[in-house]
Amino acid sequence: MHVTEFATALADRLPGRWQPGPATTLIAQDAASNRIWDSGPLAYTAFEAADVQRCVLTSPHGLQLYVMPRPHRLGQYLVLPMLPAGTSHEHVQGLADAPRGIAVPAHPARAAAAVRRRFLIDYRLAAMPAWRRASPGRLLVEIHFDAEARPRITCTYGRALIHLLAYGGFLLDPATGECHLPQDLPPEQAARQLHRSVARLESLDFTVAVRPPHSPAPTADRPVPPLADPHPGRRR
Repeated sequence: MHVTEFATALADRLPGRWQPGPATTLIAQDAASNRIWDSGPLAYTAFEAADVQRCVLTSPHGLQLYVMPRPHRLGQYLVLPMLPAGTSHEHVQGLADAPRGIAVPAHPARAAAAVRRRFLIDYRLAAMPAWRRASPGRLLVEIHFDAEARPRITCTYGRALIHLLAYGGFLLDPATGECHLPQDLPPEQAARQLHRSVARLESLDFTVAVRPPHSPAPTADRPVPPLADPHPGRRR
């Protein structure tokens, strides 16, 4: 069974509307492997050499599972928790009851039962203090733009993540933990979708701060500027 087929069947059996990613990647070339919270029975050094593909499952609550065949163990897969959206490894250091990655049989129903029983609840509970540590406070959601002027959203609030991932058409980048729109979305449609999401977030009492394209990263002495139109030269 290919990893995508297995991951899709696994997602169908997990609670919480998990969705498989659109593509697989060789893990030796995968930047997302740096965001694995716990690699379970596989040493981290194995990610640099293992010639296998992975598939990432994403929850609308901002959690992700890294699914891959277990190297040298036919008939087994690894299901590994990734860092929650908007967090980094510094935000999870020392957390009690941190989730542990596990090996599961290549049988989707049995694998899903093992994930539910052995770490899914721990994963959800441990994500909450990680988000509190990463939170900028003031219900702040931050938007910046990549080199192609596409919006990238850093968010650490469950209610905002549900809006973006479940209803706003955004995806969660497993390599960065940022929310983004599909790459094949036309720029005009992407702008409309971003504005709808911003309006919805503001109606939910979130403060949305936008860093204009090509601006330097915010620092303690340079706060994020107020909300702006994603098109350069135009302001709300």
